[in-house]
Amino acid sequence: MKQSEKTRLMVMTALFAALIFVATRMNIPTGINNRIIHIGDAAIYLAACILPMPYAMISGAIGAGLADFMTPGAALWILPTMIIKPLLVPFFTSKTGKFISTRNIVGTVLAGITGLIGYAIAEGFIFGNFIAPLIGIPVAALQPIGSAILFVLIAYAFDTMKLKSHLTRQLKGNVS
Repeated sequence: MKQSEKTRLMVMTALFAALIFVATRMNIPTGINNRIIHIGDAAIYLAACILPMPYAMISGAIGAGLADFMTPGAALWILPTMIIKPLLVPFFTSKTGKFISTRNIVGTVLAGITGLIGYAIAEGFIFGNFIAPLIGIPVAALQPIGSAILFVLIAYAFDTMKLKSHLTRQLKGNVS
């Protein structure tokens, strides 16, 4: 990989981290154990469809971790977030010519389940009670459902614009 391609990947990773931060920071508190509902996961899914896996994982960890750092009362979630959010990325592929693919649609479901389970486990350890997270799952499920719907809508729009091929060429430096 040429240095210019590495630089483009790092810049795109930073841009996605910023997008994930903003999408996560715009949140709705649920009132249940400092849980929030946000659309940051949709941005992580988009990053996973564009960037190579390690870069998408880094952007998810940094963007969502910074959002927790900046959200009052959410600092205790920084470490779990920086572990869980990268685990959402492997369900998606950046190797197809489109955002909408069978793998990426199924990925929204698998990533949502992974996030729900990951945060339920983290909540159990943080609060010392593994029953309370089970009670909060129906409310917590609103976030991955909303992120999946938003991802599909944005992905459809991007596929209609043929944005994936343009971004792929941009990352490789093949833009005239």
